[in-house]
Formats: sequence, structure tokens, C-alpha cells
Amino acid sequence: MISIHQSQFLPWLPYFYKILKSDIFIMMDDVQYQKNGVQNRNSIKTPTGESYLTIPVLSKSSSLINEVHILNDVYIQKMLKTLKTNYSKAKYFDIVFGEIEYLINSKKYEKLNDLNMDLLFLSLKLINAKVVIKKSSDFHISSRKDDLVLDLIMANSEKEYITGSGGLTYMDLDKFSQKGISIYEYNFKYRPYTQLWEKQGFIQYLSIIDLLFNDLEIAKEYILTNGSLNLVER
Repeated sequence: MISIHQSQFLPWLPYFYKILKSDIFIMMDDVQYQKNGVQNRNSIKTPTGESYLTIPVLSKSSSLINEVHILNDVYIQKMLKTLKTNYSKAKYFDIVFGEIEYLINSKKYEKLNDLNMDLLFLSLKLINAKVVIKKSSDFHISSRKDDLVLDLIMANSEKEYITGSGGLTYMDLDKFSQKGISIYEYNFKYRPYTQLWEKQGFIQYLSIIDLLFNDLEIAKEYILTNGSLNLVER
């Protein structure tokens, strides 16, 4: 199975469910950058509720994701401070924060996508998951929309593709059927896991970092058991 998705900053759990169900995951890094989206920010839980953890960037309206630069590395250190402020009392804080801090301080990040990819690899390492990760830019394919998706699948000789409901809205399923490719739609339903700041109640749709800090030992199982795959009938 193969799945494809735009580069994101510390993505939410459904993103990781799709990855964990794949043999190959392709991170799209040579498509247009989406301003004010999850490519450079994601949600965490704080004493006052849900809040964005953001990496400010420099970009143009025509910038591809892999062309976007981080505004200043001081903001990466600010990210570490924000995580420490909000998660220092979490059960697995020392383990997870230690890994993130070591990664961040081991190199100088100039481009957003480099940071996103390394944090993705680290998250998968922390939950003991092994998936082949590739970048769309490595394939030098110039097609667009569902043709790009189809060409990437074909370039990897895969016959089963995982997508979300959003992807189905623009895909011409006949194109995939003609190439013998089966389409699976994934869904994800949250159930409460351990979180800090109980007065705020359980908050869904947070970055994976919240689960890693609070329930690292069951994180992989939690992700896998709360998602589902369904074959899309043509």
C-alpha cells in the first residue's frame, strides 16, 4: 500500500494512521505552499485550551513547500521553550523532549521541509514504526492533481492507494481503475487518552506531540486501533 500527503509540521494522528498503514509514504514537497495552514503549524494543548505551535516562515505566493525558509532559527528555540512550558509535567516529557531537543540542536535548520521531515522521522522512531518515506521531488514528475498522485503510485509500482475523503473529491476514479489501482479511504475516530490540563476536557485534533508526551508507550497501538480502511467501490 502507498499513501501520499503534503509536508506538515508535527501532524495530527490521522496523518500518522495513514502512514502506519502504508508500505511506502510519499511526502509531497514540490507542490505549492499553503499559507496559514498546517505545513508550518499545528495544535497543542495548553492550560487555557488548544493553541497553535507555529514556525514563522518566509514564502511567496508561488513558493513550493521545499522552497520555504524558516524566518529565523530563534523561532525553533522558541518552539522548544513552548513545548517545555506546556508539557514538562507529562509522563514521557523527559524522553520525548530530550529526543526533540537533541535533534533541533544537532543541525541548523533553514528550510521548513527539512525540519518537517526530521520531526516526522523522529515521531516514527519514538513509536517504533518503520515505513519507507520518500519525497515527491525525487521523482521529478510535472503532472498535477490526481494525475500527479497516479504517476507517483505508478512510479513506485504500487496497486493499493490510501486517501482521505478530501482526496476523493478531486480524483477521477476511472483513471486509477484503468491502471488496476485499488483505492482505500481511511477514517479516524478519537477516543480519550491521557492529557494534561483536565479542566479543559479532552481535546481532539492535536499534533501527535500531545500523544507522545502523555502516552508514548501506547501511542502506536492507539493510532492503529482508532483508524479504519474501507475499499472505495467504483
